[in-house]
Amino acid sequence: MKTVDVLTSHNVSIEYEAASVMNRGVASFLDLLIMGAYFLLVSFISAAMGISSMDLNLMTIVLYIFLLPVIFYSVLFEYLLKGQTIGKLAMGIRVVKLNGENATLSDYTMRWAFRIIDFWISSGAVAAIFIASTEKGQRLGDILAQTAIVKNKPEQVYTIKDILNIMDRSKHEPTYLGVSKFTDEDMILIKNAISRVQKYPNEPHKQLIRELAAKAAHELKLPEVPEKKLSFLKTLLQDYIVLTR
Repeated sequence: MKTVDVLTSHNVSIEYEAASVMNRGVASFLDLLIMGAYFLLVSFISAAMGISSMDLNLMTIVLYIFLLPVIFYSVLFEYLLKGQTIGKLAMGIRVVKLNGENATLSDYTMRWAFRIIDFWISSGAVAAIFIASTEKGQRLGDILAQTAIVKNKPEQVYTIKDILNIMDRSKHEPTYLGVSKFTDEDMILIKNAISRVQKYPNEPHKQLIRELAAKAAHELKLPEVPEKKLSFLKTLLQDYIVLTR
């Protein structure tokens, strides 16, 4: 499973699960079906309007009105739907900017322009090779636009049972008995915060640890927040497992 780390302007790294070749392929197929249906609709309307009998200039204008939405389908919808076409929306994937900012129209246009190489000239071979071989699952257009396609929701949903598999199962005497009032979601948040600060020990992540420790100490009615806040959260996590499993 490939992941995409998006570093925000506040120097906080957000990790997404990269969309697979299959996810992207199915989304593209759905988009092609939509465009095909649009072509059928255009053909029906054209026949009803008797377009073949129109003046050449008028017929050219009408054809442009009908065809431009198809030609610019992906860039138009990605811009309007904030990184999603209808196919991507159905598959739960979207385009994100790697610097954490919102992708701009020029970013979507760059991705759209290189579809000629990624898909049409190579029949999708170039895109498949780049997506499979790059660390963030990017095609050529993504690399140049500094974007990636990620899943809105990961396939794996972690629960407290998953945490049990990576915790030390040796005998542990709980220190904070009141931790059992917390929920699995609280503990997963703490576990994720610990993992993030260990992987990216920057000030924003350290601040998150301090805030979580202060909140947990307040909920447990401790007289003060323990000095070693990261160790405090790790102890809470293990206490919770011992008291609730």
